[in-house]
Parts: sequence; structure tokens; C-alpha cells
Amino acid sequence: MQSITIVGCGWLGLSLAQQLQSLGYPVRGSSRNEATLAQLATLGIPGFRLSIDEALESDALDELFDAEVLFANVPPGRTPSALPYAERMKNLAQAAWQKGIRKAIFVSSTAVYSSGEAVDESAPLDPSPRAQQMRDAEQAFSDVFGAGLTVLRPAGLVGGERHPGRFLAGRQGLPGADAPVNLVHRDDVIGAVVRVLEAEAFGEVFNLVAPGHPSRGAFYPRAAIALGLEPPTFSSEPMDVKRVIGDRIAGQLGFHYRYPDPLTMPPLPA
Repeated sequence: MQSITIVGCGWLGLSLAQQLQSLGYPVRGSSRNEATLAQLATLGIPGFRLSIDEALESDALDELFDAEVLFANVPPGRTPSALPYAERMKNLAQAAWQKGIRKAIFVSSTAVYSSGEAVDESAPLDPSPRAQQMRDAEQAFSDVFGAGLTVLRPAGLVGGERHPGRFLAGRQGLPGADAPVNLVHRDDVIGAVVRVLEAEAFGEVFNLVAPGHPSRGAFYPRAAIALGLEPPTFSSEPMDVKRVIGDRIAGQLGFHYRYPDPLTMPPLPA
């Protein structure tokens, strides 16, 4: 099995590390958080401190990048940095390449797309600065890894402690009651990564989003009530429709969403 270095062992990366380890993949991970590094050590996964800015700061770059595949899940975040997000991702990609890694999986977002009724991987891109910074980061990785890169663009991420009931709880008069929800469960993102590795599906771009798209007005009140929170209310004001399609990975790689319907995703009640 291919060895994997996971940069960004947070809410998604740590769970991915555990799943890959359970399947027999040689895994190592990085974090800036000492508690996370301690968790990795407890799990028997080699963990390394890594900070990404004008230069990569780590206690052992050679050991961290001693792998065949780089999995990068480093969101832009809100913490000010000396370098733009795309420049930091360029530094990460180049460092991994220099250490001999030739394949990468980069986690982006469906936020790169403009609104539309059927937003697939060929859909128009959103020109906003937020979307552009994600596209610039994707391009930074593509410039380094070329056909060895696969980009995953997940929709809104839920699962575990990230419960959608908190997203809009208590808010009043929200627009877009009839607009579709675009969500994907963490377990399905992890399953997609495993399928990419199994199929050696590099040089690709895949959206990851549950096939079901309940309306905001149906989904978010139910999600809030499931947590015992005040449900949001919606006005009659419309909003742009954005219905993201994540079928390409299913058709091309035979991937199956474990949680195809946001209304029955755990921890929501069935």
C-alpha cells in the first residue's frame, strides 16, 4: 500500500489517519498543535510539528515527507500570515516534491463555483476573492504535481462534533427557504480519499457532496431541534440557487456515498 503523509491532522485529517492506518496504509501526520501530536503518538502514528509560512518549520521534514502521497488539508483560516494562502500552499507542495513525493491529494471546496442548478466539475467559477484564493491554491499544487495531483472539492462538511444544527440555530428571517442544501459527511470524504488511493485516480478533480439536496427551510430547523436548539426561521426572500453535483466520482471510480441524504446523516435522527 502507498505510504501517506497527512498535512493538517485536524477534524478531518486525524480521522482520515486513523482510517488509513486501520486499512494497513503506512501513515504519518503533521500538526502545529501539541495535543494533536500527542493523539497521533497514542494511536501509534508518527506525528511531526509543522508550521507553513514563508518557510516550512518542522522538527523533521525529511521524516515527515518520507512517503509516496501527500494529503493536504490546510484551510485558509482566519489567522493573519506573512504570506497569502496560495503562496503557503506553494511552499508546502514544493517542499514535498523536493523530498521525493510525486503524488498529492489537495482538499479544496465547492465554494470555488458560481451559483447554478447543476454545478459539476465543469461549472463556471466564482470570481469572488474567497473563491479565487482556493483556486490559486489548487493551481499552486497543480504547478508542482501536474498529473500527479487530484483535487477534492467537498461541500459543507458535517459529522462528529461538527453538527449542522449549530450552523443557523436561532437566526430569524433568513432568505432562501427553498434553496438546496449542499453537505457531505466526513465519513464520505474519507471514503473518497481511500477510493482515490485504491484506484490510483490522480490527475482528477472531484466534487464531494451528498446526492440529496433538501431545502434550507426543511433541513436547518430539523437539525437545530435535534440538538435542542432554537430552530431558525426563513422569510420569503429568495437567494441564488447552488445545487452542487458530486456524481463524477461515483461514475468514474464506483464510489458510493454512505450518507446520500443530509436529512438522515448522523448525528441527525433518522
